Amino acid sequence: MSSLSLMFVGSVLLLNGLGLLGVVGPKATAPVNVFIGSALVITVLSAVLSSLDSGTGQLDIVLGATGFLLFAFTYLYVAFNNFGSLPGDGLGWYCGWAALVSTFLAAVNFVRFSDVKFGFIWLSWVVLFSAFFFVLALGQEWLQRPTGWLAVLQAFTTTTIPGAMQLTGTWEEVNAAVVVAVQVVVVALFLVLVARARVTHLDRELISNTGDLELHR
Repeated sequence: MSSLSLMFVGSVLLLNGLGLLGVVGPKATAPVNVFIGSALVITVLSAVLSSLDSGTGQLDIVLGATGFLLFAFTYLYVAFNNFGSLPGDGLGWYCGWAALVSTFLAAVNFVRFSDVKFGFIWLSWVVLFSAFFFVLALGQEWLQRPTGWLAVLQAFTTTTIPGAMQLTGTWEEVNAAVVVAVQVVVVALFLVLVARARVTHLDRELISNTGDLELHR
């Protein structure tokens, strides 16, 4: 169930990324956020209730379910914002908090589960949540397109493909170095896009300021 949920999380990352890129409108992305967000809540409830019945490994199950709940609330929050055309600053601050939780879950995967693959995937999600924080909470709109591309890339490299491989039983065969390399490349591409967007943003500000000076002369 968790592998299936992980795979479908990719659809929401993809749609939300395309939304930031202006390919689809906000209200067009809202339904899939509701569908997958609700499904993740059900997944979490099922996992936690099963752990109570079994009485074994409850902490590990709850820690694993925490990540799904984090994304579930994110997607439901996005859906409410997009349906109601609400300001994004509240969601942005939530994403800032989610970046901290993602850092904690990355450490859990490295230390408690000895899972290097998902440790680095969670670190990638730290970058994603942080980018949303800067765009939505701090109003850094020039970061919107790089963040959109990051979400699109992560839709496949952190969720859809790993989830599909878990379903088919091939995820364990993948060398951790491959997963690490992919995540490093994705974040590196994001940083390149950030650098280019920053230069463009500064150029536009310079032109705008120059125009204002000319008007005052």
